[in-house]
Amino acid sequence: MAKLLSRLFFLLAAFCWLNWHMAVVASAANVPGNTAAGCRNISPVFRSLSNRLVADGFERSLVCQIFSDSRIRFDSRIMPRKITHDETKLHYEKFLRPERIGRAHSYLVANQELLKHIEKDYGVPSEVKVAILLVETDLGRYLGSGLAVNTLASMAVADDFERLKPYLPGEYKNMPAKDRRCVEKRMKSKAAWAYSELKSLIIYSELNNLDIHTLKGSIFGAIGLCQFMPSNALRFGVDYDRDGKVDLFSPPDALASMANYLRFYGWQANMADSRQMKVIMHYNHSRPYARTVLKVAKQVR
Repeated sequence: MAKLLSRLFFLLAAFCWLNWHMAVVASAANVPGNTAAGCRNISPVFRSLSNRLVADGFERSLVCQIFSDSRIRFDSRIMPRKITHDETKLHYEKFLRPERIGRAHSYLVANQELLKHIEKDYGVPSEVKVAILLVETDLGRYLGSGLAVNTLASMAVADDFERLKPYLPGEYKNMPAKDRRCVEKRMKSKAAWAYSELKSLIIYSELNNLDIHTLKGSIFGAIGLCQFMPSNALRFGVDYDRDGKVDLFSPPDALASMANYLRFYGWQANMADSRQMKVIMHYNHSRPYARTVLKVAKQVR
């Protein structure tokens, strides 16, 4: 009951914050001078983005504080990676090597009490959670080399083909006009997606009193041990250790949030392997990924 009340309290707080945010957004267009103009030290590449965030209802002081920080940098590599990324070329077989399976088994044993509690509450087997944690972040050993805010902000402003052309692979530089239009369309779509995730990241960090300038992320902006995109952190994040915040860099919150996500997408006891595959593919839309997770899970039991 205490866990349920804690979860309901967090959801209520999030709901109230989001309602307030939407109310501000609804009136933002009618507020004269509602931009980040005057903020010091904002890189020119992020000025339009900062203005857009303020116009969308974020506090001007908050936007200034985020984008005036010296740790905020544009990364020209992000969008080219996104539009050329090929999931099928990832080498998932490395996670089946004996040393990694051994470390995963040791992690399961060392955290068995926590894992069993979460399994009881959400119905997702401990070995499945550990397998996903292994494939996502090598059990927390690798959380990404850059800041999630830089990744998402860099992608959000990278919708100009000519600007990114020098950073694209050779075959993208002199492509036929029809193919270029397709790439430009993808860039604009990815930029819009990244902007939405950036807003979610700001809301997530503010709700949970986390310093956005310290949140490491993947090459596409996923955060935490469980590698949630910020929108999923808001939707599925669980304050499992009941410390008043959802911290996806903390094992209790990350593992419970992962289990909450899988349960939402249909995880049940005694499912056939084919059904387990479908649920795990909601976590990562890759059949090789899902197959690897299930193989790891079977070996670490």
